[in-house]
Amino acid sequence: MLLLLTDLEQLGQTALQDFGRDVARTDGTDKGGLERHAQRLEAKLEQLYAVAATMAQREENLDGVTAIWSGMVSICDRMAKALSDLHQGRKPALESYDRILEIRNACEDNRALHA
Repeated sequence: MLLLLTDLEQLGQTALQDFGRDVARTDGTDKGGLERHAQRLEAKLEQLYAVAATMAQREENLDGVTAIWSGMVSICDRMAKALSDLHQGRKPALESYDRILEIRNACEDNRALHA
């Protein structure tokens, strides 16, 4: 089965929707619950990273590879924003936020390498 960039985007969007639904069901003062949801979001992002890496290896041209990593940067940005929005402008105190930014930086490095 061949995955397309649109499939990767849809998987990222679904992960964000699931996260939003989970957070909506959680008491905003339950930091442990929020952290668990953030960890699940992070785990889904790690899976998407692995999918993107496989897609990039199979891509036949550099423009396609660049597009894959650009898409992943965008997904990471939206996930980081979703965590940031939970804290209304303050830096999120969730450990997963920092790890999502680390994954984003790796995606950006890969994008820049192939641009």
